[in-house]
Amino acid sequence: MNNGRFQEDYKKKLMSLEDAARLIKSGDLLVAGLGLNNPAGLLDAIGKRAIAGEFDDVRLVIMGLLLSDMKWVQPQYSKHLRLHETFIFSPHVRAMVNEGVAYCHPCHGSEIPKLINDYIIKELPPGKCKVITGVSPMDKYGYFSFATSPGMITEPARMDNTTVIVEVNQHQPKVFGDNFIHISEVDHVVEHDFPLPSMPSPPASPEDIVIANMIAEMIEDGSTLQLGIGGMPNVLGKLLENKNDLGVHSEMIGDAFKHLWELGVLNGKKKTVLPGKIVGCFAMASSEVYEWMHENPAVEVYSQAWTNNPSVIGQNYKMTAINQALEIDLTGQVSSEAIGPRQYSGTGGQVHFTQGAQLSPGGKAFICLHSTAETKQGRVSKIVPMLRQGTIVTTLRTDVQYIVTEFGVVQMKGKSIKERARALIGIAHPDYREQLREEAKKLSLL
Repeated sequence: MNNGRFQEDYKKKLMSLEDAARLIKSGDLLVAGLGLNNPAGLLDAIGKRAIAGEFDDVRLVIMGLLLSDMKWVQPQYSKHLRLHETFIFSPHVRAMVNEGVAYCHPCHGSEIPKLINDYIIKELPPGKCKVITGVSPMDKYGYFSFATSPGMITEPARMDNTTVIVEVNQHQPKVFGDNFIHISEVDHVVEHDFPLPSMPSPPASPEDIVIANMIAEMIEDGSTLQLGIGGMPNVLGKLLENKNDLGVHSEMIGDAFKHLWELGVLNGKKKTVLPGKIVGCFAMASSEVYEWMHENPAVEVYSQAWTNNPSVIGQNYKMTAINQALEIDLTGQVSSEAIGPRQYSGTGGQVHFTQGAQLSPGGKAFICLHSTAETKQGRVSKIVPMLRQGTIVTTLRTDVQYIVTEFGVVQMKGKSIKERARALIGIAHPDYREQLREEAKKLSLL
């Protein structure tokens, strides 16, 4: 082991944020790490150059822009640095996408690495694609960890025609799995220390609590879990304290998993794929979860191309996928990423986890939603006769299994259109059931 050579390589490749930002040229493509792996210092340094108009037509492909001051994410700078999102977390970015000055790429989470490599990077000349990502400090063997979120970055970083710039942050945890890049694979290194933002799930609503209780009753001992984003998953974590031998194969790692692991409930004994391991491809949680992930042999993170692959997901014993929706129609079409035609988030892993869970022996796939929503026009039903014109369908009606609101659970498989409509009206808010029946009759759904 030649520790000295690794350190020398590191020093040779080390540069300031400003010098690294000057490597960006007009017409370049930037691919950035996911969420908490955003290289915040480098993004802001590049953003300053965009504001100054020092380059044109630079594209930034990213999944979940979170760690940046976003001063450069403004319509007037988009001709210099244009944002291409594959999943939206930020309200500011959401507004930019819906104004048409930032772009959203429709794709399943598992397909994002392929989309980037095969359809965006592949035809570029060497050096025109810069992969920029946050990493944990280099270890004595010369390896950096992609920390909490390898997500979509590992594949572009390993392509021959990309330039790789890593931003080392002392606060990034070292997390195991297929989650490392060696100093010999890195072209440039910058350093920028900042604490990762604590992002615990929002407080649970009364509806979340009711939904979580119903789902908890249906989760069997030995199940492997996938939990999505929102207040409900954390409530569910509390309700599963008396279960036995649970496992995790998830897209996101959140606070509920840490809680159940510390109780010994989540031990992965019955898991088929990587038994004993808590598996995900990114974390979004409280700062305590990032500390818990650091050098914890129980936690492993992998590329979305693998974690979100339904054929991999379906190999797990009693795979149980729990995701949330914005709206659903009476035939079972699920919209989870848009409000009408306006983009809200992205497809993510919902479809492939829904499919994968149903490939699993004893698997279950839940789509959860509140029965109503408050809008500027007043309260509306989230179960509707038909999706309004322009609404984006995320999960096809052919794929849904269980639909859950605070008024009940319905199993959709094997049901005719009329049976589905009748079942969904039964778990709609009581105030809207008669109206839904009348509309369903007009549409010949009843």
